[in-house]
Amino acid sequence: MDKNKMLQDIQAYNALWLDSSVLYREWAKAHDVSYFELLVILSLTEGPCSQKEICQKWQIPKQTVNSILKNFLQNNWVRLTPAKEDKRNKIILLTQEGRAYMEPLAQKLADCECAVWVKLGEERRKALMEGTALYNKFFREAQTDEES
Repeated sequence: MDKNKMLQDIQAYNALWLDSSVLYREWAKAHDVSYFELLVILSLTEGPCSQKEICQKWQIPKQTVNSILKNFLQNNWVRLTPAKEDKRNKIILLTQEGRAYMEPLAQKLADCECAVWVKLGEERRKALMEGTALYNKFFREAQTDEES
């Protein structure tokens, strides 16, 4: 494949990747939350976690997560409890009010995503997952080669 065609394909792929991200941002906005709030909500509805875990999972700045959690605390949606292994860290737990607000939102997103996966069909889902995993693997390898 010639390099110009490859660069065009890379640009097309990057545009698709960005469009996927925009779709999630638009979904969040349509449901009256910011994109970053949505990501924090998804983490919290999966179970108790720390601010550090949320930051690492979604690659969100600590200050952004902290601001979101302050807002959630003011709304009485979460409570903080000291972590057993390190009392300086806090575990974030949903309150009843938080569950009532966040779980239906997370479920709506899951329902939307599941509808998409059904339409994709098993073969395309598998190809999407395998192709993305391979792309990420090869990108990591290329970065390592570049650093050497």
